[in-house]
Amino acid sequence: MMSESNTERMMSPEPERGMPENGERVEELLGELVNEVESIKSSMEREKTPDRLGWDDVTQELVGAVTFALPFLFTGELWDLAKDISIERSLTIFAMTLGIAYLFLAKSRIGNIRKEELFHIPKRLFTVAGISYTASALLIYLYGINTVAHFNTVQYLNATVLISTFAVIGAIAVDMVR
Repeated sequence: MMSESNTERMMSPEPERGMPENGERVEELLGELVNEVESIKSSMEREKTPDRLGWDDVTQELVGAVTFALPFLFTGELWDLAKDISIERSLTIFAMTLGIAYLFLAKSRIGNIRKEELFHIPKRLFTVAGISYTASALLIYLYGINTVAHFNTVQYLNATVLISTFAVIGAIAVDMVR
């Protein structure tokens, strides 16, 4: 049975003393949760934003070009091919390489890159080609491949075009990785 004093306490309960603190804590936790959701939302929007061409992209292109060109730089078969093909074939390979690079950069949806053009040509094509062909020509010279293989000027250009085919692929591949 209930005593009279117990009944009175049950009929008119006192508010719990911890409630105001718990309410404040819930509001604090809710505020933190809202901030975290906003942070996640903004980072997801940044990931969706297309990448503009910048120095980080140029660096990636350089790393990709050199990495993909080096293994082919030291193959005797490529040196022999550079000596045997005509300048016309070399120019055809040059055009094909730039055409494939154009398709990758302008028409494919592989990377999340911003469409930036100069004279209706993607800016990245200019940077990829410039870096790849310059790096290949410099690597041939720096490693002395031109003297070891006894290249004349046309053969040097042929070797640069052949090695740059792989350098262009590497530059694009590494640049598209974000």
